[in-house]
Amino acid sequence: MTNLEKQLQDALRQSEDQLDSATNYRLCQARASALKAEGNRSLPRFFIPLAATAAASILAVLVVFSPMTQDIQRGSSQEEFLLSEEIDLYEDIEFYSWLASDTDRLRG
Repeated sequence: MTNLEKQLQDALRQSEDQLDSATNYRLCQARASALKAEGNRSLPRFFIPLAATAAASILAVLVVFSPMTQDIQRGSSQEEFLLSEEIDLYEDIEFYSWLASDTDRLRG
C-alpha cells in the first residue's frame, strides 16, 4: 500500500467516525439492500454460453431456411424460363413478320 493510499484511507476513516448515528444507520441499510439485490440478480455461470449457443443456432436456421433464399432460387429458374421463351420468339420471328405484313387477309 502506497503512502497516498494510506492517507486517503485514514481520511475516510476519520470522516466515517464523524458521521451521526442516523446517517450511519441509513448507510448500513443501503449497503444491506444493495448486497441483497446483487445476490438475487446473479445468473448461473452456464447460462450465458448456453444462451449464446442457442441464439447462434436459431440464427443459422433462419439463414438457411429463410424465404428470401428460396425466392432467389425460384427467381433464377423463372429467368431461365423467360429466356427460353424469348429464344423461341426469335426463332419464329419470320412467321410473326409475315403475319404482320399480310394484313389484307385479316378479317375484323
